[in-house]
Amino acid sequence: MIRIAHLIGRDACFEQRRGVDALVRGLGEGFESEVVRIGQGEKCRSWLAAMRHLRRRAGQIDLIHAWDGVGLAAGVGAGVPMVVGLAVPPGRGLSGWLRAVMAYRPVQIVAATATTRRICVERGMALERCHLIRPAVDFGKIASRRDAGLRRELGFTDEDFVILAAGESTRPANHELAVWTSGILNVLDRSYKLLAWGRGGHSGKLVRFAKSLKQGEMIRLAEPTLGRAVDFEELPAAADLLLVTSNGAQPTLPLAMGMAAGLPIVSTVTYTNGELLEDHHNALMTPKTTARMLAQRVMALRYDSGLQWELSDRARVEAFEYFSTSRFLVQYRTLYRQINEGTEVQIPQSAPGAGLRFHGRAG
Repeated sequence: MIRIAHLIGRDACFEQRRGVDALVRGLGEGFESEVVRIGQGEKCRSWLAAMRHLRRRAGQIDLIHAWDGVGLAAGVGAGVPMVVGLAVPPGRGLSGWLRAVMAYRPVQIVAATATTRRICVERGMALERCHLIRPAVDFGKIASRRDAGLRRELGFTDEDFVILAAGESTRPANHELAVWTSGILNVLDRSYKLLAWGRGGHSGKLVRFAKSLKQGEMIRLAEPTLGRAVDFEELPAAADLLLVTSNGAQPTLPLAMGMAAGLPIVSTVTYTNGELLEDHHNALMTPKTTARMLAQRVMALRYDSGLQWELSDRARVEAFEYFSTSRFLVQYRTLYRQINEGTEVQIPQSAPGAGLRFHGRAG
């Protein structure tokens, strides 16, 4: 039995929280998981309290999985092997800390994107201790058909063209640009509307920005509008297009969910977006992060149903290839066992299946 403590801060992104949930539910026999949540109102109020908790559990934990910087701070003194999960590339401060910890602790880094792994290596972390495991999409929860009832609950009509902003509203997500883009389109045609999840520190700013443009009725925040918690997987059923406006490294799980739902995608170009999307292959992309160019791409896609189908079909196939839960669990089981046995860590990477070969992305 491998006993694992998952350490995760209260402010962790939803990709990290989903990763913890998937592993706790799905690792199966031979693994025992404990989740230590850190922050005000949680089991441990601070990283120091979490560290004390781990020390009290000495001898009862075989491996620590720290999902963010708070978890790393708590787990570094526990004296057992540690995995550090990175949803986005580490900043220079965290990179320096990781290098220092890795010099005297058995630490393995798991990156959610190839970009994150590459940056870790460029910043001095040993290649053989940096690994790639992409996040998992629960395809059973993805709503891929339009839900007219949900659209009405959100205040949209059948004639509206609803643009879904990808993921949580944070600074890197740059959803203010989604408001600006939708605002341009809404001036031209009142049927364009914007839907945001309603989570993230910038959610309120979106509404205020839309009101400053005198377009407050254009935007809906899903959770405040519905008055309940909403999984992001529900929202594609209320939308006609996924808009990715990130201007830097951003967790890729919301994008993967949009691909799995078969939503047409318009996106900015970043290193992490570019790992999954290719212009005129499974999305329309713009090299310049401007509202005008994004609005042009949205209009081009709206009025070309054939292009919509082609892009959505490719995106859906590739999501199944890259983000299956079974692959995610197999890779983590392998990682945990190899660390526990003290053998060289080698994560199996799935060979491209028939879907990718058919669509020309193999290799």
